[in-house]
Amino acid sequence: MHKALVALEKKRVKRGTKKLDVWVTIFKWLGIVYFGFLFLALGFGAYPLINESFPDENPVNFISRYLTYYFVVELVMRFLMQKLPTANIKPLLTLNIPRKKIVSFFVGKTFFSPFNFIQLLFLVPFAIACIMNEENSAQIILWITGTYLYICCMHFVNILSESYKKVFYSIVVFFILGGFLQYYNLFDVTIYTQYVFLSVYHYPFLIIIPLLLLGILSYATHRYYLSNLYLDNLMTAKVEEAKTQEMSWLDRFGTHALFLKNDIRLIIRNKRAKTTVLLSVLFLFYGFLLLRFGEGETNSIYSLVFVAFFVSGGFLMLYGQYVPSWDSSYYPLMMTQNITYKNYLKSKWLIIALGTLLSTLFCFFYAFFDMNLFYLIIAMGIFNVGINGYVVLWGGAYMKSPMDLTANKNVFGDKNAFNLKVMLISLPKVILPIILFVIGNLIYAFWGGIAVLVLVGIAGMFFQKQAFGYIEKIYKKEKYDTLKSFKENN
Repeated sequence: MHKALVALEKKRVKRGTKKLDVWVTIFKWLGIVYFGFLFLALGFGAYPLINESFPDENPVNFISRYLTYYFVVELVMRFLMQKLPTANIKPLLTLNIPRKKIVSFFVGKTFFSPFNFIQLLFLVPFAIACIMNEENSAQIILWITGTYLYICCMHFVNILSESYKKVFYSIVVFFILGGFLQYYNLFDVTIYTQYVFLSVYHYPFLIIIPLLLLGILSYATHRYYLSNLYLDNLMTAKVEEAKTQEMSWLDRFGTHALFLKNDIRLIIRNKRAKTTVLLSVLFLFYGFLLLRFGEGETNSIYSLVFVAFFVSGGFLMLYGQYVPSWDSSYYPLMMTQNITYKNYLKSKWLIIALGTLLSTLFCFFYAFFDMNLFYLIIAMGIFNVGINGYVVLWGGAYMKSPMDLTANKNVFGDKNAFNLKVMLISLPKVILPIILFVIGNLIYAFWGGIAVLVLVGIAGMFFQKQAFGYIEKIYKKEKYDTLKSFKENN
């Protein structure tokens, strides 16, 4: 039966209407190979590096202590980026195939992902290094086995997180707060969590705990799919009470008000858009990951520029770069209406500008840590509105991948959204403000860089008519290719 399902999957791939992008495949495998070599190098280098940097620490204890944060980061990465295979199972439900076999096949298929095997490139070399340095081989093997079993558990946690999002978000927020408390030496949560991994190292019989946990999660995943694998469940839409939002305060924007209301409703009502806004909020705290604000700590001025771009431009990057994909489900209908591209693009620019300005204002707390960074965030916010707002709309003309508003997987984009033209157009978005700041910095130090960013951003707002005129021509040129792509994929 499994052979028959595998054969059906092969046929599905061969007959698929979407063409695989060669560039995407190359970049995907280059990324896998890069991280593979990175994990391999860390595996062989971790033991001597820990011994040299922390001579009083046992390498196994040290790794176990920080595994908690690695697991949380990986879980978030899985949640956002791991695309679980979504086979077309509806036709299979009408055939004489036991539902248990369908579930076991497709749940098993999800396990074959780089997320579940790349860690072995670190764990196995690290185990070899430990054994070569006269660590107890039996204990090391059990520790590696227990750790890998917990990694396998994360795979099923990721699948179940789709149905228990509140629990997932609570866990992530808890450990983010724990990370901040540890960063500022207030409370170290890893002192307690390290024993989850070290327990197997010191007490081998406790290997039964990760084994049982893996079994329970695997069983729960199978039961969840079995209980929902009915044609009625798959085809019945979720019905909710309709809520109207007048948003009359937007009427002041005249002809653009209709589009602005539509965009705000899209953000409020759809899973993908909500996740994008949530990630934009998380981008506000990017500075705490890259910079150090402790007493006596100094940060490079160029690292401050880099951080200022990301904290003020999170919404611009995550939302703006997917125009017009957000409207892909009704884009063909919209093109039949009496709507000008100029009004459509201006409304998109307004929502991007509003999101960017709010992000910039919400970054006021950085003023308590570094005033130079705060000034840079304001300058970069103005630049993002005046220049980068046009750049993302320009790149959007070549973005012909439709958006699934009901799913929050691959929020940073998927292989079908990749486009070499979009990537090349997007490069100035990051590089240009850094170059402009460097030029201003050479002329009149820090304030010269700030002045250049602000003046260029304001100039961009004054040349708005010319910018929209050029972008409108690009959208008209790409109009029919975009419509064709959206229709095929929808």
